[in-house]
Amino acid sequence: MQWIPTFTLFLFLYPTGWLISHFFYIFNRDISPNNLSIIGTILTFILFLSVLPSWGRVRWKTNHFWASIGLDFKNKLLALKIFFSGFIFSALLLFVLFLFFFFCGWVDRIDNIKFIELLNAILLIVGIVFAEEVVFRGWLIEEMVLLFGLRRGIIYQSIIFSLAHYRSDIGLLALIPFLGGLFLFGLVLTLRRTIDKGSIWGCIGLHGGLVGIWYLFDCGMIIFSVDTPYFLLGPSQYMVNPIGGIIGITILLIIIFIQRRLFARTGRFLASTVNASFKDDTP
Repeated sequence: MQWIPTFTLFLFLYPTGWLISHFFYIFNRDISPNNLSIIGTILTFILFLSVLPSWGRVRWKTNHFWASIGLDFKNKLLALKIFFSGFIFSALLLFVLFLFFFFCGWVDRIDNIKFIELLNAILLIVGIVFAEEVVFRGWLIEEMVLLFGLRRGIIYQSIIFSLAHYRSDIGLLALIPFLGGLFLFGLVLTLRRTIDKGSIWGCIGLHGGLVGIWYLFDCGMIIFSVDTPYFLLGPSQYMVNPIGGIIGITILLIIIFIQRRLFARTGRFLASTVNASFKDDTP
């Protein structure tokens, strides 16, 4: 029955955040449903952060919860170094992707970046990406390993991460590679946490860099040719995201193949961060 708290936490928190957000409607009846949804999501994450320390003390038997999920603030300089190592790696990956399409003749032009677009990219990193990494590579991976053991826990965390980004506005042929790429990306981010010895700042840098820089590309910084084979860029002409393209998926597979041995070290690390009962499963 250990799984019940894990799977009911957000079933409680999200409706609570939604109900609280509707108090804004009392003071401003012109607020749009989309803005109301954003406010509800922000409130849900704030509630999530507020219950995490108690969750760690009761469920994981630890008084060092933030360190357990990879958010150790003691050495700020080290945290910044780890963050930028992940960010630089993301920039390198997108640069390789850009060079491929550039030398194939599928880049029409490169435009300037507007300040508001740069600001939005930064907000994506410090807002959405930070929240996702705390939830998935911080809390959820520990819960999955606690519940299902090392190997299945890593897989299930990546599956949930992928399905959480389900899109109903794209066709099945685009959705399958898109979710498949996200699954592989979840594995790569778990590897990143291993490389950084448990810190998720590198995951935030890697994830944030890919999301933020691609946002700038997609806002007009890079104009791809209409002749671009979108199954390579991915996943379709109507929703361009390299995480679901053949090139992006190939890059993710290469990263996993090169660093596959680090999964064994991941297991030892994860087993030591929670008061788990799966130690016999650790390779």
